[in-house]
Amino acid sequence: MIESHDDLTSLVEALGDAEVLGLDVEGDGFFRYHGRMCTLQIGDAEDVQVVDALAIEDLSPLAALLGPDGPLKVVHDVSFDRKMLATRGLTLANVFDTAIAARYLGHQSTGLASLLEARFGVTLDKDHQLADWGARPLDQAQLDYLVADVHHLPELAAQLREEAREADILDEIAEETEYALERALDPEPVREPWTRVKGARDLKGEALAALKALADARERVAEERDVPPFRVAPNRALHEAARRKPRKLKHLRKVRGLRKVPDAALREALEAAERDGPPDLGPAEPPPPPEVRNARKAREKALTQWRKKEAEAREVDLQVVLPGHCLRDLAQLDDPSEEALADIAGLGDKRRARYGDAILRALRDEDDAG
Repeated sequence: MIESHDDLTSLVEALGDAEVLGLDVEGDGFFRYHGRMCTLQIGDAEDVQVVDALAIEDLSPLAALLGPDGPLKVVHDVSFDRKMLATRGLTLANVFDTAIAARYLGHQSTGLASLLEARFGVTLDKDHQLADWGARPLDQAQLDYLVADVHHLPELAAQLREEAREADILDEIAEETEYALERALDPEPVREPWTRVKGARDLKGEALAALKALADARERVAEERDVPPFRVAPNRALHEAARRKPRKLKHLRKVRGLRKVPDAALREALEAAERDGPPDLGPAEPPPPPEVRNARKAREKALTQWRKKEAEAREVDLQVVLPGHCLRDLAQLDDPSEEALADIAGLGDKRRARYGDAILRALRDEDDAG
């Protein structure tokens, strides 16, 4: 395993003439409050190296290799890898995503383990899929898993690329990959902890006040312990405790799922619930007028019907013709036009040239009929 800056530089030099590289990133978001990039596996079909991203502070020697001017990188789930690499100041570009390719080729099971088993008879050890990759040292079985996770990616990509070329959908796969790369860094919406609890908005008054206070307390404990909130207390325990409208610590201690929460944190939650009351939900954002909602639904239906016919005629997956996110964005256009199509993220030049007129016609015909 590569654990030093000098060895990392040597790795980059060794891969300098490569044309295609397999790449994968492992993080520890399942075990830490703030998920980190823990390992980076990179290599070709001949050799895969595991980089200890926790041991090397400066990963900048990888920048040129991973960027747009570097060799083609084969990944499975580009969004996660892009996001993790960005936390270390690295840009991921020039990518072929085998997950997107498999989906566009109509595979029902697009997980890497399923694809490797179906195509190469390779079975990945499922025991390691939820391993704590931030723990050190990594044992040999873990290192073997990390290597196996990448070793077959170049050959898998070669097969999928050839099938995509024969189906004439390489451009659509590339467009969706670029869309995923760009969206990966979109800021996540800021949500108060209590809003992430299922059934929260069914509670009122004292119960809702208790839920907010308990969720806030759990969040503080999780951050202090550097673990995900669910490892402190599950959502169902918070909801059950809040539903009982607790007034004393002994009431909370009867809820089994709260046993890992310190007494001090629970007392603070009780005080906060009584002091602050339920959260101010504010005025609900008014929904669009009924005529607008109905028009959008009608547009979506028209585009869905057109997409299905076109996909059947071409014998391709529905997403190849029109990704779901494009369909939704198109249905919300104020004024369907060629200029407006150019602003639809992920639609791409090939789809606009091939389907632009048909898309506009479907939208305008529906508007006229409405």
